[in-house]
Amino acid sequence: MTDDRDLLEGLEDIPDPAAHVAGRPPPPRMAAPAEPSLTRPARERRVMSAILAGLGWVLLLTLIAGFRADIGSPRVAIPLVLWALLSGLGLRLALAPRARGLPAGVRALQALVAAAPIGFLAAAVAMSAPADGPLPLMAHFRCSAIALGMALLPLALAALVLRRSFLSAPAWRGAAVGALCGLGAVIGIQAHCSYDDLLHVAFAHGLPIAAGALLGAAAGALRGRA
Repeated sequence: MTDDRDLLEGLEDIPDPAAHVAGRPPPPRMAAPAEPSLTRPARERRVMSAILAGLGWVLLLTLIAGFRADIGSPRVAIPLVLWALLSGLGLRLALAPRARGLPAGVRALQALVAAAPIGFLAAAVAMSAPADGPLPLMAHFRCSAIALGMALLPLALAALVLRRSFLSAPAWRGAAVGALCGLGAVIGIQAHCSYDDLLHVAFAHGLPIAAGALLGAAAGALRGRA
């Protein structure tokens, strides 16, 4: 019979299968995030502050530009109210968590991105009136510039406040928020400009919706994912 001591001595001649692993340097430590994640109540307060600041910005620019003379007529006031409701409800759907704390699904976000321009165009068609003649080119450029200026601060605030806050589909969530911010600017320019020509309203006034959706999608894809 083989002596047990001979077997134990032979174990020392067996190579260590994990020797190559032991020689590796330890993995580097993951750096802590530069900005700690906010709690849900803190993030909600920041979002609400950004919404109020954006509304104040649009109202301020509208006051500076001046309200249209017929803003109290139902043909003008009703579309403004409908757009305001669509914008507010859309932001709530895009940002507020659903049951079990989950965010809105991709289908709901896609519906929001489509609802903003469709709702705007439907009301624009209902309130449009033929112009007396062709509008000067500067009128289109002026309204486009004012509308984009109204959308600038809400979009910037949304990109700042909603960084690293989208658990899924950040591009779609950014596009939905951007389109709704653009719709808020549409309310401001529509409350100022008295031109009701459909082409002017659709393109000069509706530009912030398209620009907001594109910029929001880019911001969401680049910096929105949590």
